[in-house]
Amino acid sequence: MKKFILLILTAALSSGAVCAFASGGVTDEYPWAKTSVEYCIDHGIIYGDEYGDLDLGGNLTRAQMARIFTDAFSLEPAAEPAFGDVKTTDWFYNYSLSIQDSMPKKGELFNGGEYVTREEFAATLVKASGGAAADSYTITNYSFDDAAEVDDAYKNFLETAVVNLYMLGDNGNIRPKSLLTRAEACCFLYRAIDPSADKTPITGTAQVSAEQAARWAKANGATDKFVEAAQTYWYYGEQFGIRPDVMYAQSAKETAYGNYGGAVLPEMNNWAGIKIKNPEGDRTEDHEVFATPEDGIRAHYNHMSAYVGIAPIGEPHDRYYVVKSIAWAGTVKYVEQLGGRWCPDINYGYDILKIIENMKTY
Repeated sequence: MKKFILLILTAALSSGAVCAFASGGVTDEYPWAKTSVEYCIDHGIIYGDEYGDLDLGGNLTRAQMARIFTDAFSLEPAAEPAFGDVKTTDWFYNYSLSIQDSMPKKGELFNGGEYVTREEFAATLVKASGGAAADSYTITNYSFDDAAEVDDAYKNFLETAVVNLYMLGDNGNIRPKSLLTRAEACCFLYRAIDPSADKTPITGTAQVSAEQAARWAKANGATDKFVEAAQTYWYYGEQFGIRPDVMYAQSAKETAYGNYGGAVLPEMNNWAGIKIKNPEGDRTEDHEVFATPEDGIRAHYNHMSAYVGIAPIGEPHDRYYVVKSIAWAGTVKYVEQLGGRWCPDINYGYDILKIIENMKTY
């Protein structure tokens, strides 16, 4: 079992005061980090100072990073030091020995007091936690405008961090050179320690009813055909064990609530932009055609089943087998992971979640 991390910002604070801070400040100032920070507080990973300040917006030094990863992943110290500027009297001496082999990029100096960037922390996190560098660097295709700025030494490790959702985009940017904040450190670590953290399962029970979804669709200008499809989506949701609200929301995104308007035509009964086995582009003829609306909905579920790793129902379409042949087939368990897999846009899954949140209001 992994050790809990001690990210000591200043002096330790009593548990009552820390919790008081977490219930207010974290929510107000860092709502996106609330779950991660509260997890770290509850498990003794971070402490505040005597005034209850966790300094979540402050930056993290390389020495602090070394301690975090050493304790989190039980790293063993190397036999010989790799850095010429670390003294045996430095508090982080043993931590520098332990982390040196997990640093994708290191020079002759450790520079323990230097602040670390998002790319360095994410890449080191992957390596320190036992993860492997990806075979290729493809996040340039994930709608990150600044993906080309990533240091060559970090690229393939950063790919792993993005694919595993340790590191997320920010308004279309990955911000590799930005200094890492303590709030971000909590999030990255929490996601690595708990693979299900901050993620939404594709399988399971819907959070809204079919009737509620139909009302939502109609209110958003959906076609009658799309509104009527809600009942069929919820029927197959029970058959597959895949959340129908996820599927219906995805279909709304893919088909503009059944209005289409792109290469896929309404009469094709293709509810999710599924392509043929060997498409040549994004033309109409590059997409699957299904005989009936129900056949198209079942195909949508079959296609998703290849992503999440459950059995299809009936004979799947050709593209299903293409997905099954990919190395990551069956590993996409969370809505957030659909970005970069189902669609090149890394924000794709988050767009679906926003649609579901809106659906809940009807």
